[in-house]
Amino acid sequence: GEYDSAYHSFYQAFRTDPTSLQINFMLGRSAFESGRLEEAVMAYERILFQEPESPRVKLELARTYLRLGSRKQAEQLFNQVLAAEPPDPVRHNINRYLTAITGAEKRHFLSGAFTLGFGYDDNVRTTPADDIIRTVIGEVHLTGPGAEPLDNYLLNTSLVLEHLYRPSADSSLNWKSTFTSYNIFNETANDLDINLFGFSSGPVWQRGRFSLHGNLILNHIELGYDRYLGIYGLGCSFSYRHSPLLTLNSYFSLLDKNFYQDGGKDSTNTAVSLGPVFVYGRNRLSLTARYEKESAYEDLNNTYERYSIAARYDRKLFTRYNLFFSCKRQESDYEGLAPLFNREREDETNYYNLGISRILWSSSEKNGRSLIGRISHTYIDAESTIELYEYDKNVTTLAVTFTF
Repeated sequence: GEYDSAYHSFYQAFRTDPTSLQINFMLGRSAFESGRLEEAVMAYERILFQEPESPRVKLELARTYLRLGSRKQAEQLFNQVLAAEPPDPVRHNINRYLTAITGAEKRHFLSGAFTLGFGYDDNVRTTPADDIIRTVIGEVHLTGPGAEPLDNYLLNTSLVLEHLYRPSADSSLNWKSTFTSYNIFNETANDLDINLFGFSSGPVWQRGRFSLHGNLILNHIELGYDRYLGIYGLGCSFSYRHSPLLTLNSYFSLLDKNFYQDGGKDSTNTAVSLGPVFVYGRNRLSLTARYEKESAYEDLNNTYERYSIAARYDRKLFTRYNLFFSCKRQESDYEGLAPLFNREREDETNYYNLGISRILWSSSEKNGRSLIGRISHTYIDAESTIELYEYDKNVTTLAVTFTF
């Protein structure tokens, strides 16, 4: 499985014996698996120059052409291998490739996921850790619904629909639109129920290892069934696949926020994030560094700078199980002195999430349909220079997701 190292070894062997069919074949295989597709093509074509009817080499060359996006050439080679009457497993795989090539001629693609989850939150109102808060007028004892931690059972649903329009089979410029609906219903704290509706749409450009996606963003959020927040703006993501082991991702957004119930919080928000994704065997590690700047139009106490660093580790345990763990450290620095406290507000929040998922069912056809079960636990610890914003909470969730 160490294809990059294998490639360099076979390349040295090729320089010593460039006519060896076996060395060229293994050079082509390691080049293909390490993302050096053009070099794989050259290695396989050197073999076919000596053995023009080799079905195995034609099959590997067809797979390489398909990965390069040369579907017509791949289709011709697949049909040549079929004509040689290969074993049933090989014929079955070739038919799957040919079906995929036929599907590549489609223009419109629709996919999505629906999630239904049940959870338990031991501090649904994010009640401060201490009910005595120090202010400029002295110590204040919290009273009312948020004075004591309140636990609640939760029901949450989410629906994500994605539509991709591709003008032609080999087009590098496509158009992607996404609709999102996300809902949280609390057992008793109904004033904290959340309904989010989001829409984004924009062009997607992909060429080789590079991918660029720009989109228009529109979000509407209701809190307790009252209009709470409207968001619109622009976003842009960039991805570079350096190798099968490493991908670099970045994201930038510029948003305008409209707080319907509190106009003093209306603001512009700028965010940028960057991070690598490492994949090795059954292991996947994602790292993300993010900077965010929110500038309120009127109330400067709602203006802040936020820095965060996050990591997520996924491990495939068995065929259908996946273990995951993530952590994030976030620091927020608010502008000006907070009212009633005469202190600058600085928050430090740590998030920890641990869970396991299992594929409960998947379609035998390659249509993306599956049913996935997941159980996870999240712990949040928030510290602040102002006690009012210090809290901790635990949230446990059991969910099933249907993808299509």
